Amino acid sequence: MLPQVEAFALDLARRFQALGLGVEREGRQTPRGLSTFLAIVGERGLICIVDLTLVDGMATCQGPCAALDIRLLDACGDVVAEGLAHGMPVRNAGENLAAQALMSDKLGRAATAIYVATLGHFELLRPVARYG
Repeated sequence: MLPQVEAFALDLARRFQALGLGVEREGRQTPRGLSTFLAIVGERGLICIVDLTLVDGMATCQGPCAALDIRLLDACGDVVAEGLAHGMPVRNAGENLAAQALMSDKLGRAATAIYVATLGHFELLRPVARYG
């Protein structure tokens, strides 16, 4: 599970860094599950935080299930967008729930969704210069 979350966070970090933004990453256990936080930093300081949480159904009283939940927080920590690329809860006692919640074919779309939502919400899109 951890390698998939790390790869996902690294992919997002690279996309933001390609725009000239700084990215600081922190992972920790939260009441909802295992969370990885990406702090997106611009010239004037913190812009926003991307919260990638592998929700633990046992911790949230939903029973044995897991889901990937991605939220976008502003610099104050307030949620400005939630349910971005929210994975459907996986319920199967015989399988590795975390691995199913982080299916690789869904992670690419999730990374793109959160990247575009961040650029749009915080007006980080830049017009393309036309030459010629």
